[in-house]
Amino acid sequence: MNRFAASNLFNMLKKITLILVLASFQISAFAQQTYHLDIKKSKILWNNRKTMGGHYGYILFNSGTLNYPAGDDPKDGIFSIDMNSMRSTDHTEQAQNEKVDQELRKDGYFSIDKYPTATMIVKQITRIGKSSIYKVSGDLTIKGITNFIDFTATIKKTGDVITATAQLEIDRLKWHIDMQTNPKSWDPFAALADHVISDKILVSLNLVFGK
Repeated sequence: MNRFAASNLFNMLKKITLILVLASFQISAFAQQTYHLDIKKSKILWNNRKTMGGHYGYILFNSGTLNYPAGDDPKDGIFSIDMNSMRSTDHTEQAQNEKVDQELRKDGYFSIDKYPTATMIVKQITRIGKSSIYKVSGDLTIKGITNFIDFTATIKKTGDVITATAQLEIDRLKWHIDMQTNPKSWDPFAALADHVISDKILVSLNLVFGK
């Protein structure tokens, strides 16, 4: 093969390689799409199931994404939760709700000034049978403490909109939500309050995603 023919062959191979690389990027982009959480339409509802009264309310999100392969089931995602948005809604008087909100900000509860953001990294989403119910698992970080959680969620895709709803419980003690500002000291009043509250916090998720 002469030098001219070799040069033409080399240029042809470069073009073919470039076409294949571009095609692979296009296939990859088509194969997996990222849906973004609509933070105006999505929220977390919480209820601490306290045996004497109780508080409940909501938390909003900073952001969230869900990876959804085209023609397949959702795969994984990541969510940033705005702890500063946590509000109680169980009292009819706003002043009473604000008093509860201030308590929730303290170190014995959610240490919001120190940890203004919580995160949920969804590592696996698995469809249960042929239903729209999925098992979701991943790592939830609150107060800088990370624990594995799993739960079931109903996930539906209609056109370019995805909705997800779920009911789950988290064990507050795993994230040191124990009403004791300084766990090294013995606080009988905090300990008493801790015993009249269920260890489980009920959480409801109402999520909406779009492209």
